[in-house]
Amino acid sequence: MPDHARNDRYCVIGAGASGLAVAKNFSERGIPFDCLEREPDIGGLWNISTGSGIVYETTHLVSTSSSTGFEDMPMVDEEYPEYPSHARVLGYFRDYVEKFGFGRHIEFGKSVTRVARRDDGFWDVAIAGEVRARAYRGVVIASGHHDVPRMPTYPGTFSGEIIHSRRYKSPKQVRDKRVLVVGCGNSAADIVSDAVHGGSQVFLSLRRGYWFVPKFLLGFPTGDVVSYVEMVPLPRVVKRWLFQASLWVLQGPPSRYRMPDPDYSIDQAHPTMSDEIPRLAAHGRLTVKPEIASYDGDRVVFKDGSSEAVDMIVFATGYEPEIPFIEQSLVFRPDGSPRLFLRAFHAEHEGLFAAGLVQANGSMWRLADYQAQLIASYIVAQAKAPDYAARFRALWAVPPSRTGKFVASARHRLEANYYDYRRLLKRHIRRFGPVRKMTLGSALADSQQTVATPHAARQGADAAE
Repeated sequence: MPDHARNDRYCVIGAGASGLAVAKNFSERGIPFDCLEREPDIGGLWNISTGSGIVYETTHLVSTSSSTGFEDMPMVDEEYPEYPSHARVLGYFRDYVEKFGFGRHIEFGKSVTRVARRDDGFWDVAIAGEVRARAYRGVVIASGHHDVPRMPTYPGTFSGEIIHSRRYKSPKQVRDKRVLVVGCGNSAADIVSDAVHGGSQVFLSLRRGYWFVPKFLLGFPTGDVVSYVEMVPLPRVVKRWLFQASLWVLQGPPSRYRMPDPDYSIDQAHPTMSDEIPRLAAHGRLTVKPEIASYDGDRVVFKDGSSEAVDMIVFATGYEPEIPFIEQSLVFRPDGSPRLFLRAFHAEHEGLFAAGLVQANGSMWRLADYQAQLIASYIVAQAKAPDYAARFRALWAVPPSRTGKFVASARHRLEANYYDYRRLLKRHIRRFGPVRKMTLGSALADSQQTVATPHAARQGADAAE
């Protein structure tokens, strides 16, 4: 078989957190695969030394180590701080690859330029520098969605420096300047903090109010507190009220700090894990401004008619959910939301999967791992338990229940409630029953065994889960 023909193998694109989760699961389940990484190293957005890295010198996890690490290799509390730095995270990924021994499957410097379905049902994967496309049985897109910056435009001309947070690497970039930060996600909060402590006069432009969540509640990591609450079988509306009420009691609404109050519930937008931003505003070290209206030389005019002279604008406005190597309409609907069942399976094109194509208020690594477990079980079932595979595939035409209602903004097109989505993935993983323990490399007796599905009395109800 020519080298370009790999019809017995699957292609995993990306060796960031999601790609590593898929590679580990495929390796354990005996699924032949190549993991293609365009950079010379693993880590994806967490590797500051590569072009794919979007972290900066002061980046730390915004979720706790205990609730973020992969479940089969926890970030042990004694070894990791509650909120590890990007360097510790990258080291953790290296340990993960070494522990599970799948590093030999990763090919570095392999930039995928095109993915397309062939007439025979396989998938062509074109790679920069390779004359012929490789043919794979299936493709898992695990390359992330933080590559194409979302850059707003405004009338007029600005004479200072404009960058997106993707180009932000060091506090030195915002030292001793008049800096305007646009947006207030977690990256924006870090950049504001770096600029203030670097002696800059800092302005923060907000289109709406934000929920600012402290990293600790009553001395405990906030993520751990929320996880305990999520274990209690209460309606979502009750959990929402409890969380909002606790924040109101402990720190009060943003308006107490001369900031706009959010007009949405706390679980309807990605939270900003910082209690420093309100304090900086209350201390007068941060000036909060409304949305930008226009530029006028070195001045930025805001929608309330005010203006400020600034040296630098940092747009921390997120990323466009684009996957450059595949036809966008295959993966996204016109509104930008994924057209994949469970955000992982393409209902119309067999063999096209995704991992990590979601934004959530919890560990993305664990969600990618659950997605990878589900994808692996489906692939194994196709070969060894076709009834299970067929029953699962029949659900793809039924829209799953929503995993949360979110603010109508470009940033939240990929958003899901972490806890609801995790429960949904685990429920579907359990559908595969004994298949979850099977591998493509099992003994011949196992491969010849007919695995029958249990009676599907709840199939109609299950499809809506």
